[in-house]
Amino acid sequence: MGEMLKSLKEYYQGNRISPLDFRCPHWEACSKGNPKITEAKSAFVGTGYEKGVLPRLLFLSLDPGESDREPEQRTVEHVRYLEEHKCDVHKLPQQRHWYRTHELAWILLEKVGPIREEDSHLYFAHVNSVKCSMNNHKQAKPQLFKNCREYIGGEVTILEPDILVTQGKWAKEAVENEKVFKILPGSEDNQVCSYIKWVHIGGKQTLWFHTYHPRNFGMFNKQRRYCFKNWAEYVYTSFSEMNRCRTTASARTNKPLMRACRPCCLTK
Repeated sequence: MGEMLKSLKEYYQGNRISPLDFRCPHWEACSKGNPKITEAKSAFVGTGYEKGVLPRLLFLSLDPGESDREPEQRTVEHVRYLEEHKCDVHKLPQQRHWYRTHELAWILLEKVGPIREEDSHLYFAHVNSVKCSMNNHKQAKPQLFKNCREYIGGEVTILEPDILVTQGKWAKEAVENEKVFKILPGSEDNQVCSYIKWVHIGGKQTLWFHTYHPRNFGMFNKQRRYCFKNWAEYVYTSFSEMNRCRTTASARTNKPLMRACRPCCLTK
């Protein structure tokens, strides 16, 4: 386990939302009326993401939906193990959130990489706005999003993303309303592809895209059709310094470079 995962575990423990020591002060209010709810599930952090092999791509989504009742199955280590060793991307339902997340990661990073779609989960991380799982095929109630929002800023700061993709209304509102996120002036109008901004997270400048959640099939598929490849070009251009560094180092060693150079400045 690397330092990033260790810091994340300590953060969960310090805020009493660790799966192994769950003492969240909001639990009674959030679990009321839902006997199927399970306690917090940790973020997924890909091995390559933690190492910084490519620009770190973080998805901030809604709620976990379903998760295992055994706490040991919801730790950062086990969530990573299940995803990287047990998940076959090509067997995921293609109209569902988790496949579309892998697909978008591949589209955004492939030109910088290049990577294969089935390996995309090595290079992204995924955080839920709500930490606990409803296990009832319904989106979490608004109160749960509001109660969990206090944990998002610290979690995202530890993960140090180069690129942030918010999936759905509640994820976007978390970025807009938490003080840790300092949004820079950017484009935002009624055009479906136009939401591209830069945001300071813990003193670091991060590229921010906002998408509809994949369960909003109509609007998400419109973005998928018309926007994602354009966004991939924007990622490639924005991180071209990193790409040149990788190419130069690989040429010198005659081997693929596994540790990417970090861009020294991003001025968009």
